[in-house]
Amino acid sequence: MPIGVFAERSGLSPKRLRSYAAAGLLVPAAVDDESGYRYYAPGQLLEARVIDALRRADVPVAEILTLMLDPSARRLDEWERRVELHGVERREALRQARDLLAVGHGSDAPDATADTGQETSMYLNAVTCSDVGRVRERNEDRAVGTDRLLAVADGMGGPPGGDIAASTAVAVVEAAFGGRSLDELAAGVRASNAAVFERALDDRRLEGMGTTLCAVGLTDSGELAVVNVGDSRAYRLREGSLEQLTTDHSLTAELVRQGRLRADEAVDHPERAILTRALGVGPSVDVDRELHAVMAGDRLLLCSDGLWSEVADDDLRRSIESGGDLDSVARAVVDHALAAGGSDNITVVVAEVLA
Repeated sequence: MPIGVFAERSGLSPKRLRSYAAAGLLVPAAVDDESGYRYYAPGQLLEARVIDALRRADVPVAEILTLMLDPSARRLDEWERRVELHGVERREALRQARDLLAVGHGSDAPDATADTGQETSMYLNAVTCSDVGRVRERNEDRAVGTDRLLAVADGMGGPPGGDIAASTAVAVVEAAFGGRSLDELAAGVRASNAAVFERALDDRRLEGMGTTLCAVGLTDSGELAVVNVGDSRAYRLREGSLEQLTTDHSLTAELVRQGRLRADEAVDHPERAILTRALGVGPSVDVDRELHAVMAGDRLLLCSDGLWSEVADDDLRRSIESGGDLDSVARAVVDHALAAGGSDNITVVVAEVLA
């Protein structure tokens, strides 16, 4: 049946059907080579209704893809628990916002300027570097590096969506983080997700846009708060050892963790670019969040996949510990990715922890 009839019977708009097909979900049974018209089989109606039900449950498109490839009651149980957890997290985020804005708390409201006696003397010296690469026409990466916050976002959805999603995410999380805690940084990421999602709802041209977001914040207590959604990464170099602080949210990374794919096979896998989690594709998002110890002399690297997909970790380590100034290090790792092919936008934030 043609896409218009299928859309009416499935309850999904033609535009949404096209976006699902682009993401590898609900691919048409046939496409006319001359006209480009899409045709669906009646047997795909059940699949369409499953996808629609999962979207109404706020399951991101990338997560639906994983679920459709491996349907199981266990995965649905996991999502039911996430929905319940997100409700708790949203209430906690609102409580924090109420505290920060001193709404309804009178004289008991916390004083944001008060000295807690726990403020760290450490700070971040950071530089950013970004390149469009050798293949892409536009750079949809965005980054920020301050004395307390580092962040990288890799936009998706094409122009202008990818640009807007990444810029919005970075701007919101930078405005939200004041150095207080990991909770504050994670709340900023959830606020970024809501901002990107609602912007797409307001402008149909931006439907389907999203972004990765990896952020590292230095808290008042002297710890490193790390949050991540997607496959942009954070690394820490300490005493010659390079450690990845984040976990990739991609289909191939999930298959590697399940033992169904070797790490070396994932490098050139045809589905390596499919994310299982992204910012802005749903009204809520599951945020990875961890605290890490930090000490003066540590070097930090945040990057989009345009870097780590081209440059091996050993080469990254050698570049970061070269002893050069941060501007030279950042430019060197970007040039390394360009020399290796530069098949995507390349963005890095390099920082050193100082006291």
